[in-house]
Order: sequence, then structure tokens, then C-alpha cells
Amino acid sequence: MPERQRIEVLLPWVAAAAGGVLTFLGYAGFDRFYLEWICLVPLLWAIREVSPGRAFLLGWVAGVVTHVGGFYWIVGMLQQFAGLSLPLAVAGLLLLAGANGLVFAFWGWGTRLVSRDARWSLAWVSPVVWIAVEKLWPELFPNYLGASQYRLVLLTQIADVTGILGLSFLVVYANSTAFVVMDRRLSKRRFPWGSVAAFAAVVGVALVYGAVRVGTVDRTASVAEKLTVGVVQTNRGAREKHDDPERFLREHQEASRALAAERAPDLLVWPESVCNLVLVDREGRLSPELLGDTRTPTLFGAALRQGQGEERREYNSAVLADGTGRILGIYDKTVLMPLGEYIPFGDRFPWLYSWSPRSGHFWPGSSEEPLLLGRHPLSVSICYEDIFPGFIRALMRGGRDHRVPEALFNLTNDSWYGDSVEPMEHLALASFRAIEHRRALVRATNTGISALVDPVGRLDLRTAQWRRQALVGQISLMEGRTVYAVLGDWVGWVCVVLSLLGLGQAILVARRRTEKAKAPASKGKKRRRSQRR
Repeated sequence: MPERQRIEVLLPWVAAAAGGVLTFLGYAGFDRFYLEWICLVPLLWAIREVSPGRAFLLGWVAGVVTHVGGFYWIVGMLQQFAGLSLPLAVAGLLLLAGANGLVFAFWGWGTRLVSRDARWSLAWVSPVVWIAVEKLWPELFPNYLGASQYRLVLLTQIADVTGILGLSFLVVYANSTAFVVMDRRLSKRRFPWGSVAAFAAVVGVALVYGAVRVGTVDRTASVAEKLTVGVVQTNRGAREKHDDPERFLREHQEASRALAAERAPDLLVWPESVCNLVLVDREGRLSPELLGDTRTPTLFGAALRQGQGEERREYNSAVLADGTGRILGIYDKTVLMPLGEYIPFGDRFPWLYSWSPRSGHFWPGSSEEPLLLGRHPLSVSICYEDIFPGFIRALMRGGRDHRVPEALFNLTNDSWYGDSVEPMEHLALASFRAIEHRRALVRATNTGISALVDPVGRLDLRTAQWRRQALVGQISLMEGRTVYAVLGDWVGWVCVVLSLLGLGQAILVARRRTEKAKAPASKGKKRRRSQRR
């Protein structure tokens, strides 16, 4: 094969891989957010003239590169959390990257098929198909492309109407518009003024909406009732807790006493799984000494054990207690981490736990009830539950009595991921829940990043990573429901319907093309038969 031809064959694959690198560098944690506005351009160039099947493979390459680079911390997490060896942990990363990379693969396939056969404009087919896939594809760690823009406050405000999918739409729309402009310029065709004007109009509307909403929400928050919250971050990881649980608890107690004496918060918040609890029932009273004898209501994470013998169950729980130790409410984590908090099919095949000796054996919770601090309902989630928009939306309905929560709380242990970009990725994803529901979000982590996020999504106060710190600040207790809270991922479902219509039209066009190609051949056969007769 001539050198030039070899380069032409390889260049699309190199472009796909380059797009994957740009994507993870532009994501939260790496924080080169501007790269996200062009990260898909190389991939769109790579699939511009290939078959849909080849576009699928090119997209998959980009997706795998994105998730290997962006999720490199999975290796350390699987070693620490599940006790896997390095080869198995690396295999776990590749497996996860391969699965999540299918988002790019199906997007490449659908975009190419619809734009080629249905002749729909690539500028808007691309974002529509992306949102449809991002909505439907199940992921262990959802990582919406729009989360990369968490710093652009004016732009992110559309999330209270569209959810985070609206931000993903804008990011992919920017990429496809940029590609259309580049493609037209390279082929010396007419400049796509219509496509550029449409994109500018959409972004302009989003920015104006953002400016209006920031002002409105800030005014509402300024007059809302306030809650002074103190967050304790002792900078002790899960391994240190396992080695010396008494010291782990004692340091939270000491930090809480100092914080309560100095700042007198209305509520103290500890991170996930600070202590082990054994309870007969869920309405008892804890020893005030357990919580540092601060005489301050405390929300804390605990590994909770209930029952005896075969009836014994363990939960990853959040417990809210008043200043005397009386339990006000308990929330059990519902979305458990596979291999970390349970092993899939482990109840049916118990021997699986011998393969992963550090894996927990927790039961999932089932309650969506908020916890009540006085007359204030609070929504509580644990660990990575706050990156699932649909799950938090379910909690924000307020349970059986529809007591819509006035603030969001999340208790997390991100120490499993080491000193990596994961804590920032986690916080960026979680911050969109504050915008979607116009609630303050309080996140307490043991090694960082703990934060108070305001209802606009700004990270008002935050700790450093892997540093002993405490946060004290006021949050606004908000009321009401947003468009997103009521309608959910309506943008995603609209894009699903449009994508199906486009795919349906593309399939019909392809079928007609095949029938037309067969028609001359069949006529030729009939003509030859008649001539023989």
C-alpha cells in the first residue's frame, strides 16, 4: 500500500482518538471547558464520508479513549474498594470504558445514517442523536457532557427547565455547527450563515434566560429563611477508618465540638460511614457522646446494622439526630455501588464474595421520604446518588406526604479515588442538582471536596482536596418546584422521538434505493427471457 494511501486509511482513526483526548481534557476535573466546544469536530470529520457501521467503530474508539483518560481513577478505586489486583483493576477500567464508549459509537452511527440517508441537517441531527443516546444508555457513572460547563453560570441556568441534558445539547450543537463551518470552508462552498445564525440565537436565548434567572433566584434566596450549616472534613480516608475506627470517629467528635463552640451552627454534617451503628428500631436515642456532645443537631453517615441472625441486614445510612441524640430520621442508600457495596448476584452465589473480599454486603434502601429538621424537610442522598438526576428528582417529590425538601444534602466518601480528578468531577455533576431544583446543596466528604452550592449552582464555599478543614455557612431554605422537577427529562424524550423518526426515514430511503437498484436488473432479466422466446 502506498504511503499516502496508508495515511489516508489511518487518519480517521487518529482523528477519532484525538477527539477522545480533547473530550476528557475539556471535562470537569481537567477543567479545560473550552475544549468541549470543539472536541467532537475531529470525530465528525472522521465519519463524514464513511458508512454508518464504520462511523460506529470510529465513535467507539473516541469513546473508549475519553473514558480511559477521564476515568483513570477507576483503577485505584477497584484496588482500594473491591480489593482487586492491578491487572483485574485495569481490566475493569477497560470494560467500563468500552461500555460507556458506546455512547459515542451509537451517536456516530445515528448521526451518519440520518444525515446521509434522511438528508437532515447534520448541525442539529448531531445534538439530537447525542441527547437521545445520553438519555437512554445506562451507565455506572453517568458523565453528562454538559457537566463540563459548570463554571459558566449564565449558561447553566437552563438546567431548571431542561435538566443537564440541555447543557449537553448546547455543547454538541456547538461542535456540529463548528464542523459544518469548517467543512464548508475546506470544500469552498457557501458559508452556512443560516446554521451559524440559528446556533447564535439558541445560545443568546440561553444567556438571556440565565441572566434573568440568576437575578430572580438570588433575590428569592436573599429573603428566604436561613440555616447555618457546619461541615466537618477530617481528611481521613477509608483505609484509615478501617485500620482505626475509634480514632476516625473521635476526630469527627473533636472537630465538631470545636466548630460548635466557635460558630454555633444550626446543623452539623459529617460525611458517609463515619461510624458503625447497631439499632433495634429506628426511633430510638443515641448517646450524645457519640456525636461529640455538641448539643447541636447532626446529620452523619453510618454503617447501620438491624436485626439478628438471618434477619440481620446492613445499610449504608444517613442518620439525623437532634442535640440530645434523639433520632429524627434515617435514610438508607438506594443506589448501591457494584463490587464496592455489593456484588451482583452475590445473594444467589455467595462464593462470589470470596473473589472480592473487601466488597460490602449492604441492602438497598427503599424510602424516598425527606428527613425533618424541625419543620424543614431535607433531601438526603449518599455518595454517587447525587449524579443521577432522575433519582434526585424522585427524592425531591417529598415522599408520601409530598413534603417537598427545602435543601439538598449529600454525604460522600471520595477517598477511594485518591488524589485524582474524580472529586471535582463528582462535585461538578452534583452541582447541577442545585440548579435543576433551585435548592442549596450541602456536600460533606471525608477527604474533599466538601462544598456549599447555592441554588444558582455557584460553589460558594468549598474545601481543598485531601486537607483537614471545616466549612461553616448559611444556606437558603427554598420552596416551590421547577419546570424540570415537574417534567423531568422532557428534552431527552423529545430527542429520542426525533431520532427514531430520523432513523425510520433513513431506513425507508435506504430500502427504496435498494429496490430501485434491483428494478433495472429484474427488467433486464425479463427482456432477455422474452428475446429467447
